[in-house]
Amino acid sequence: MSCTKFKLTTVAALVLAATQANAALYTVVEVESPVTANETYGVAIQPSTGSALGNLGCFDENATSAECEGYKLAGETRNSVEAVSYREEVPFAMDTAFQYIQDRDDFEYYCDRELKYSTCESWANKRWSTWSREKSNLASVNSQAFIEGDSAPISQYNSVINALDSSAAPLGIESDGTSIRNNAITTASLNSTTSETRAWDSLTVGSTTYNVGSISTSNSNDNGSYFNSRAAIWDGTNQVSISWVSGSSQTGDFLAQGSMRGLAEKGNVLYGVGYNNEDGSGDLQDLSASIFVSSGLDLANDTWTTRVISGARVESSDDYLYSNSVATDINDNLLVIGHAKRRGEVPENGSASTKMFVVPDASVSSPSASFLSGGIFFSGAGGEAKSVNNFNEIVGQVDAESNREIDGKERRHRGFIYPYNDSVDATRSAIFNNKAWWLDDLTNDGNATGANNHFRILDATDINDAGVISATAVKCTVNGSDQAYDTTSHNSYCGGAGSGAVEEVVAVKLVPIAGATSANIQTRGTETPTVERQGAGLGVLALAVLGFIGFRRK
Repeated sequence: MSCTKFKLTTVAALVLAATQANAALYTVVEVESPVTANETYGVAIQPSTGSALGNLGCFDENATSAECEGYKLAGETRNSVEAVSYREEVPFAMDTAFQYIQDRDDFEYYCDRELKYSTCESWANKRWSTWSREKSNLASVNSQAFIEGDSAPISQYNSVINALDSSAAPLGIESDGTSIRNNAITTASLNSTTSETRAWDSLTVGSTTYNVGSISTSNSNDNGSYFNSRAAIWDGTNQVSISWVSGSSQTGDFLAQGSMRGLAEKGNVLYGVGYNNEDGSGDLQDLSASIFVSSGLDLANDTWTTRVISGARVESSDDYLYSNSVATDINDNLLVIGHAKRRGEVPENGSASTKMFVVPDASVSSPSASFLSGGIFFSGAGGEAKSVNNFNEIVGQVDAESNREIDGKERRHRGFIYPYNDSVDATRSAIFNNKAWWLDDLTNDGNATGANNHFRILDATDINDAGVISATAVKCTVNGSDQAYDTTSHNSYCGGAGSGAVEEVVAVKLVPIAGATSANIQTRGTETPTVERQGAGLGVLALAVLGFIGFRRK
């Protein structure tokens, strides 16, 4: 009798182990950079246009690894902390006077005013170290962008990728090594008379491919020679720059700016999203999240209207809750996502970070922001909504703890996915139990020694319709070799407290597991007491840079 019980127990344990080994929604696939760097980030994923899979995409039980692992990832390297965003038109997505980047104390002043960490001195020192080096040597390289499988980065100079088109060609920004900032990488040419350009997204309608971003013209103020930028769209033959809401290019030292970050089409109307500038009562050329609406598909003859998103604008009913805001993406359902940076003077629950919002329908005449709340979006949670696919699946980064950042330290962050509650396919959203998740919970297969447990997902930057996600993770290594975390818990040690254990920041893509359902979700536990992580990776860049202070499309 006891022998029978032993055999049954053994069989049950083996069955349970086999089940847990496959109990997850995603497989984590590391993507290596062609160049050696301190840290590597996943920033964009190839679209899944033309996929033979149905609405379940790579969750379909018939999905193959050849297709689902075949979507290429775009990545970027960093050797030191990013000082002034390589993406943004203006420093910190708000400094239209370019006043916070003149000397080291300006960086600290920005931190003291807008972030209010107790660590602003060291925060400023790290960024000034990078910025002063880049200003003194215009060919200095800190960020090199690459596409998975390539043997070299896309440029020998600083470069970033905001999106990949269907052929995995990059859209983004690259330096030419002779100026402090940068020019667009696009699939269609731009007028060469522009001084600075940025490419953020592309959309093909019929036989026409539209690119969106910003184009700039030189201007100056008391702080030096800089530029104005306008939200722009171009198709290789025509280019259109959209007028500023304020109507003026400059107010004192404040230079007007605009940018288009995403594009969709419906009913022969183009809907762009990004930000445009408003004067506001302080005449500060405020940058507020906006929707750009065309009168048709003909760039040569269309007219464009800017609709500023209420609830996320910098000035609202004489109140200034936000220092800047941006709409970061839009899908075919006209669902808009974005985030607004809370002003340092009016924090929420101990934080002055960015707050995520959606606009359910870009076609309405008076769009309004609905801020994400509930579940992982706790009251006062900061984060960035970075990409949304056509199944209304939003990915980005969210605070993973609720400690006070005001007079304290920056919170930890984690990548998330949220099937927005107006999802277009109930079967697909049911895979996630119709709610938002930290991606760490969806990569947990219950196997503490398995490959997935080598990683914790810090940030999710892009998602295609097949469900494949570009992301950035920390990876546990001990004495130079990959190793699983000690347990599957969220805050597990990497190699215990012993020497030789570090966490490396790496680019990864998350590939849906064929046939996976909500029954395969295993939430990670949390160990008590909370451990302090070991290793240089997090201390140098991961917790600070991965907020990507510069707002970005993908």
